[in-house]
Amino acid sequence: MKIRLFAGAAALALAVLTACGSDASGGAATDPAAGATGAANPDATATIGLVLEPGSLDITRASGAAIGQILLNNVYQGLLQRDDSGAITPALATSYKISEDGKTYTFTLRDGVTFHDGSPLRAADVVASLSRVSAPDSVNPNAADLASVASVTAPDEKTVVLTLKDRDTNLTYRLTGAAGVIIREGATDLDSRPVGTGPFRFDSWRHGDSITLVRNDRYWGPKAGVARVVFRYITDPNAQNNAVRTGQVDIGGITDIELVNSYQGNPNFTVSTGTSSDKITLGFNHSRPALSDARVRHAIRQGIDKDGLIRVLGGGTRIGSSVPPLDPWYEDLTGIDRYDPANARRLLADAGYAGGLTLGLTVPNIYPPAIAEYVRSQLQDIGITVRTASVEFPTWLTQVYRNADYDLSIVDHAEPRDLGNYAKPGYYWRYDSPAVQQAYQAAVTASSDAERDQNLRRLARQISEDAASDWLLLGPARQIVRAGVTGYPTNNLSSLYDVSKIQIRRS
Repeated sequence: MKIRLFAGAAALALAVLTACGSDASGGAATDPAAGATGAANPDATATIGLVLEPGSLDITRASGAAIGQILLNNVYQGLLQRDDSGAITPALATSYKISEDGKTYTFTLRDGVTFHDGSPLRAADVVASLSRVSAPDSVNPNAADLASVASVTAPDEKTVVLTLKDRDTNLTYRLTGAAGVIIREGATDLDSRPVGTGPFRFDSWRHGDSITLVRNDRYWGPKAGVARVVFRYITDPNAQNNAVRTGQVDIGGITDIELVNSYQGNPNFTVSTGTSSDKITLGFNHSRPALSDARVRHAIRQGIDKDGLIRVLGGGTRIGSSVPPLDPWYEDLTGIDRYDPANARRLLADAGYAGGLTLGLTVPNIYPPAIAEYVRSQLQDIGITVRTASVEFPTWLTQVYRNADYDLSIVDHAEPRDLGNYAKPGYYWRYDSPAVQQAYQAAVTASSDAERDQNLRRLARQISEDAASDWLLLGPARQIVRAGVTGYPTNNLSSLYDVSKIQIRRS
């Protein structure tokens, strides 16, 4: 599952990755070095305020942005990695070649890499790690990312070969995520002792409070800029704000626009803004009788003024499908189902609901209540009564995600490049479109990026014209950063938070 519900566990949260530094309005950050004085202190500790704590650190069995934030690029690495702009670069592999038929990827491994326990990286570790993920009986929650892999072999100690069943234009991108992390062969107890090859080592986990990483001084690449990073979990917005104000955290996420504005012009802080892949989605359960009718779905979309919601939240970008503007296959589809409450009422009447319709709206309680209340109020104006239920996230996972026992639901689909979810009839939306499934398969097996992008644009348009979901906005995420702190990620596009370049300057 690849969503971040404003925070984590299958990948979650507007509030969660507010500490991952993005604002979909695309505003420029205040100078991140503002207020910095003196040289960088290599012995410093950087403290980062987050919202959603992971339920487990075993990245081979648990999923979610909350895990990726801590472990990806920091503790664990793959053959390739991506930065917060989405660019793919070498990591444990120095290079790779693709065969002419697109089905064989040959990677050359980097010299001098060791795991945190001192063991050298071997080709066998890569083979074992990727084979476990791609095996038919894999229990890895990200196994679908490597579903195209037929075999992983090592002809010698410097080379790893991935042979595919079919072309897969997503492969290199997927290898930069949780499915592609390389773990020492035979490693156990990954929940309490994650051991990778990254610039930081896992140190400790105070459940309910914080996770601490320490610099890996034997790291094969540039050494991290601070000696220690503490991820503090602060769920209460006022407590998060107080922690930022009082210097308990160096980088903190604050969603309330009035609180954010209170930092503007303060030389002791930077208000950092970037861009995001947080697609705040109003999901429709297509297996419900009313919502199986496209007229009802279009009425709901036309009945919600997205610009008004963006004003309520103090930031965000209107999108007409499940594609952020920075994706190569983005097309402006905001003209589909523009706000038109009068036509929404006509559509409902045509569908047989002139006398009204009642629907449930199930929302995890980690979201700002203003979003659900806004949707409820807007739909009431077109004749739809919405009964809102706020639930704990584990309840949402069981009730909505696994059992599809809901009518409407609001979640933040934060995983980048996740259009493929709409090609899965069993996904919690229960949306089944052969046209979408064909377009996705054509995109994945395309012979060029241009062909891939063309098919993904076709897919994105189809789901919008079908009103498969409603996309309320590309969500805002902001960071408040203490003066003197530099090198932090400013975008949230990759469900990770690379802390290796953070520096703290001496006062």
